Amino acid sequence: YTEAWNKDKTMVHVMPDTPEILLAKQNQLNYSQKMYRLALEESKKKGHDLRFDAIPIQAARASREIASDYKYKEGYRKQLGHHIGARNVEDDPKMVWSMHVAKIQSDREYKKAFEKTKTHFSSPVDMLGIVLAKKCQGLVSDIDYRHYLHEWTCLPDQNDVIHAKKAYDLQSDNCYKSDLEWLRGIGWVPIGSLDVEKAKKAGEILSDKIYRQPPDTIKFTSVTDSPEMVLAKQNAETMNKV
Repeated sequence: YTEAWNKDKTMVHVMPDTPEILLAKQNQLNYSQKMYRLALEESKKKGHDLRFDAIPIQAARASREIASDYKYKEGYRKQLGHHIGARNVEDDPKMVWSMHVAKIQSDREYKKAFEKTKTHFSSPVDMLGIVLAKKCQGLVSDIDYRHYLHEWTCLPDQNDVIHAKKAYDLQSDNCYKSDLEWLRGIGWVPIGSLDVEKAKKAGEILSDKIYRQPPDTIKFTSVTDSPEMVLAKQNAETMNKV
């Protein structure tokens, strides 16, 4: 594949000052990493002089000291060992204040005075407040609110009892349908009656089996030389050839 090109490429000569060659050389200079860093390499060879008191150096040092964790904790390290703790809890005001807050928030301390004083008081039983509380308790109580009726008996031949029984019988569903219960099973319809024949006829009309006759039950023969059969045979032969 490349044999013809290898023979011809030595016979072609391109002038070095053509626009395409000049453009390719310029693009090579633009994309060259060496030319891109040439100015930097030349400046490195010449060297540079940067004083320690220059503004960028001072700004960099200040930023480093601000970000330095060592400088951040320098004041804390200087204070280590210079403070002596309180000899007891009462000498430290912060600890005293913390204990005071804990006592205020403690439920035990909150009820301490009440537990001490609750056994020192006695109230008479017939005091107005006690009597009023008992009366309110009796009004609110469910036991006193519900008074169950006493059990009593009545004679079965009383007019009220007889009237109640009659009313219950009138409202009873069992008594209302008692006439229907003894009629069940008594009814009979003869086989050849008009209603039975109408029901049979309606069943035959609605029967899907009788309405739709299967094709395989119908006996028929087809003519072999009919146009439809001839066309079907030709179509089958054409499809087989394809």
